[in-house]
Amino acid sequence: MSEANKKIAMIFPGQGAQYLGMGKELYDTHRLIQEYFEEASSCLESNFVRLCFASSEKELRETINAQTAIFLISTSICMLLKERYGITPDIVAGHSSGEYAAIFAAGGMSFPDALYLLKKRAQFMDEATKIYPGSMMAILQISFEKLQEICSRYDNPETLTDVAEIVNYNSSTQLVISGSLHALEQVSCDVKSLGGKAITLNVAGAFHSRLMQDAEKQFGLYMVKVDFKDLSIPLINNVEAKIVMTNEEIKKSLQHQISSPVLWWPSMQQLEGCDIIIEIGPNQLYSKMLKREWPDKEIISINNLADIENLLIKCGKSIARTIHTESCHKDECAEEEIIIIEDQSQLHDEPSVIESQHHNESENLQ
Repeated sequence: MSEANKKIAMIFPGQGAQYLGMGKELYDTHRLIQEYFEEASSCLESNFVRLCFASSEKELRETINAQTAIFLISTSICMLLKERYGITPDIVAGHSSGEYAAIFAAGGMSFPDALYLLKKRAQFMDEATKIYPGSMMAILQISFEKLQEICSRYDNPETLTDVAEIVNYNSSTQLVISGSLHALEQVSCDVKSLGGKAITLNVAGAFHSRLMQDAEKQFGLYMVKVDFKDLSIPLINNVEAKIVMTNEEIKKSLQHQISSPVLWWPSMQQLEGCDIIIEIGPNQLYSKMLKREWPDKEIISINNLADIENLLIKCGKSIARTIHTESCHKDECAEEEIIIIEDQSQLHDEPSVIESQHHNESENLQ
């Protein structure tokens, strides 16, 4: 296979990948990125230049801000790769709220519609947390089977008061549970008694669990307002870890995703046959996680000019194109007045590092 014919997968991060200043270098050097910032700001009546570059980590961490800002960074980089450098994916996937960027990249919905849905999604999930208090917890050094057994001791499927569910399958060694506070405490004690680690995530509620069923129903009422289209590129969805292509499959996936587990690792296993896996977004959490699973595979992240240059080399493109920039004059640029999940907390660093960093990264795992 020639370099130019390599099969490319693109993956998109969810909440928790955000950080203040994300995308700044590409914003400063490409007019196309600036245009997406302007469109997003207009759609949601929010100043995304200020939010991404000059707000605060606390403000950026808020569910609605984190999810829409990550979507903006991810999709604008994706479109830059397509329109400026001719690099497009053969298959896509997105982690939780990152699935919206993946669907946009595959032609399933418009940029404004995706922002609209993300805003509603965050609103309804926040409301659900006030009715059904809960939290999330990352579990390490315990097998899926053993964790499932532990959760079954404290989870009562018939109620919304005793909830302990495995909701994120992030890698072969990383699981996340979600549920009611007292149930998670009991699970944590059992996990630690077996030598495992249980890290409580700094999140607002029990996301991706059945405590989000009301949010899922409310969200479904707004999906009829969006013009979903059949995909031009295959998507591996979160809720089933299967390839979907039709607009009906997309709608079903996005609605059920709110109260269903994120089957990320089963989804990623379907990308093992790809030649290059590219994480498109502000961070490199997911690409690092995959690199530990497949150390010999080409797995890279894209969030600055050097990353793009590296990608062009790997894809056999002319390196001269990487230096092209489209900076506009200061007076012509967008005004610069200058993290889960809503759900979870990415926790995609090495286990030895996770424990010391989880306070800073605990909004991820979306």
